[in-house]
Amino acid sequence: MYHCRCQGRFPLNQLLDQVRTLMEKTKEKINYLIKSFYYALRGIAYAWKTEQNFRTEIYIALLVIFLMFYFPLRLIEQVLLGLLIVWVLTLEIVNTVLERMMDILEPKVHPYIKVTKDLMASAVLVSAAGAAIIGIVIFYPHLASLIQALI
Repeated sequence: MYHCRCQGRFPLNQLLDQVRTLMEKTKEKINYLIKSFYYALRGIAYAWKTEQNFRTEIYIALLVIFLMFYFPLRLIEQVLLGLLIVWVLTLEIVNTVLERMMDILEPKVHPYIKVTKDLMASAVLVSAAGAAIIGIVIFYPHLASLIQALI
């Protein structure tokens, strides 16, 4: 048996066993992470297939991302627009989750279910409207310059 230079206290086989155990645990964690990403992407695919508003918000997000790189925006403006995109899409997914949960219960269970669904839809609308206003404020000078140059 091979021993390291530390006076024979750590045999190589023992070290190899520890490395093997660590690799197995790491492999389990990586598999868990891969499964988590798979489930998350499956959820996004579900929202894409079933929610017209989600698809519309994705298209608008892609347009905003294109404009972010087309116009010379400051870093803080790009970060703000990125955060707004994530915020609106996340809120839309949360709205979808709550709608599906409420659909299981049906309005027969409690009259507040309809109110809850309406409030969640309102939250998405307010966030999207706020994001649109902020986007207009950020892009207006650049769009105005572009239009002026074309005229």
